[in-house]
Amino acid sequence: MKTRATMPALLLAGTMAMAGTGAAEARFIQEAYLGAGVMPWSYEGSGEDVDAIGGRLVGGVMFSDYLGVEAHFAWMGEDDSGTDRTVELDSVDSVLLRLNRPLNETFDVYALAGFSSVRMVLRPFTIAGTDEAPSDSGVSFGAGSQFRFAEDFSVAVDAVSYLSEPDFDFMALSASLRWHF
Repeated sequence: MKTRATMPALLLAGTMAMAGTGAAEARFIQEAYLGAGVMPWSYEGSGEDVDAIGGRLVGGVMFSDYLGVEAHFAWMGEDDSGTDRTVELDSVDSVLLRLNRPLNETFDVYALAGFSSVRMVLRPFTIAGTDEAPSDSGVSFGAGSQFRFAEDFSVAVDAVSYLSEPDFDFMALSASLRWHF
């Protein structure tokens, strides 16, 4: 459903809008960040078990040193499954609560928990076959770390189990460069 896939984007847009001048003066939002990176992912479902590498965009706000909200948007990556079809990642849309723990001025560890929607595309090798688009949504959780190497830039590495359902399991690792403002 398109509405589920656009919900995280709307939530992020609203959160980022709150980061405007009035909210910044009230210190409601401590900082915001945007990032992009590479995302090796793993999918198991619909009779497939594949691994591939895609991309991910991240946007978030920190309300304090310990609490924030992140949105993840991922896409790309495909692999031949060995069952006469290719498996492609169409999209991952997530809104996650970030529980952060600063260890020092430059290094943080964090836990993520929230909601995700994942959509895959299964394409047969033959022209006569039809594409399938398995999708699911549900609870997500993960953990990561962030190293701030400059005042406005950091690198982050995390592992997220976006979905773990009986016939739909999608998890990913990610490394991203983030700009803080």
